[in-house]
Amino acid sequence: MKLITGIPPIIVALWFLIMSDLAHSKRLLIITPAPSYSHQIVFRALCLALHKRGHEIVVLTPNILNDPTLANYTEIDFGFEYEKIDDTDFSQIRWNLTQLGGLKTRLLRLGHDIAEDVLSHPDLVKHYANGTGAQFDAVIAEMIMTPAIYMLAHRFNVPLIGIMSMDLQNCHRFNLGSPVMPSHPSNWEIENLTGLHLPFWRRLINFVKTWWNIYSWFNNFANKQQEIAEKYFGKDIPHIVDLAKNMSLILIDQEPLLAYARPEIPNVVHFSGLHIMKSPPVLSKDLKNFLDGATNGFVYMSLGTNVKSNLLPKGMLQTFTNAFASLPYRVLWKFEDDNLETPPNVFISKWIPQQGVLAHPNIKVFIYQGGLQSTEEAVHYAVPLIGIPFVFDQVYQVIKMVSLGVAKHLDIIELTTSELRDTVLEIASDKRYKDKMLALRALTKDKPYDSLENVIWWIEYVMRHNGAPHLRFNGVDTAWYRQFDFDIIVFLAIASFLSLCALLGVLMQVSRLLYKYHDRISFAKKKMKLM
Repeated sequence: MKLITGIPPIIVALWFLIMSDLAHSKRLLIITPAPSYSHQIVFRALCLALHKRGHEIVVLTPNILNDPTLANYTEIDFGFEYEKIDDTDFSQIRWNLTQLGGLKTRLLRLGHDIAEDVLSHPDLVKHYANGTGAQFDAVIAEMIMTPAIYMLAHRFNVPLIGIMSMDLQNCHRFNLGSPVMPSHPSNWEIENLTGLHLPFWRRLINFVKTWWNIYSWFNNFANKQQEIAEKYFGKDIPHIVDLAKNMSLILIDQEPLLAYARPEIPNVVHFSGLHIMKSPPVLSKDLKNFLDGATNGFVYMSLGTNVKSNLLPKGMLQTFTNAFASLPYRVLWKFEDDNLETPPNVFISKWIPQQGVLAHPNIKVFIYQGGLQSTEEAVHYAVPLIGIPFVFDQVYQVIKMVSLGVAKHLDIIELTTSELRDTVLEIASDKRYKDKMLALRALTKDKPYDSLENVIWWIEYVMRHNGAPHLRFNGVDTAWYRQFDFDIIVFLAIASFLSLCALLGVLMQVSRLLYKYHDRISFAKKKMKLM
């Protein structure tokens, strides 16, 4: 091939590079409907990175960018879904176990509502409706509450990739063939009732609870999700459980070092820190002045986006304000109400650029609720932690950070002013917490690959090969009792019991014969004496 006369070779080379990227670009449908900002910032980072690689993106999200400069980047606005959780109060869950049970039931119903809203969204329907001719190369679907959306991959006949902004639930693990370990510390659904050396009865309760939840998910929740899928895709479709079993890839936002080590199946890929900025955000002038003036250091407290400090019971708010007033440090508190009366050393704000605060050199301690994304940020900026967990995987995450020696765990139910003050003073003054956090940060960064580049490589790998069935654990096709050898365990238990019963029967018969023989001998001896 001859070069066109007069065109510099560098221009021709650039043209070939551009055309090469276009030739390898793919079209992805990404559905991440969970109304939670902390989850969405992770998904957004991945979407933008895939777009930067030259792929065309169609994404349904409740947190749109609305950036007209992004070509081949279509957003389906799902922000109205936040209205359905506006009245959900996570802040008082720990004081009311009945409310906790009601919250879990409500979230299951919310999963059905969200699935309906996703599949009926007109901006999505125009992509998957019959006759549209739309094509994609892969579907990436959030796994947390809406398995009905998996059917989109079947509709387009493309690989299905699952994504989670937290560790997998037991129902997912069972369905994918990953070991279900009810009492292992990695089982975050049991919260702090797990451990490696639990007594028998505690393990029995964990076993029953875990398997009951799995049974309920498959026989109630999943079947309802199937009905929703059939409403939009017809009756002649596979079951969503089978689609989930055949996922090409499962992407989990969980740094392995910040989780309890456990066996994983080959098509699970962990990633972390996608939402962490290369340069921390600039602080507002008043906030910067407050933190710069904290010559003794400052404490930062935030309970995240789902747990709101202003909804805490009044007595607990007083506990926090009294403890903060007694500290020799300034305190920055993410608080959702401007009317709180605070001590002079406390600065409150409804919204805080958290990474900018954690990057500040004067920070001593970060008080938080145990959220995964906040944990990753704290490790990235090497800030020691005080964890006050409320719901779901927060307890698990805090306990893990305590085990690493970089955090302390406080129970919001029993928290007192003196306990909070003493804990802050201990962590702020003990250099070992900071040193261990620095060592942990070094470990998380010591990888042979960049986490974002690695997860993109795997997504593109699946698209290049139109799936990855060779990574799938084929044991999921067997019956559940065979997969976990329950039938063998039951058989051996029954066989052992029957063998023991038979042995006891034989011993009793032998004993009876010996007793009769002894009686006969004794009788014969007595008779001989009488003669």
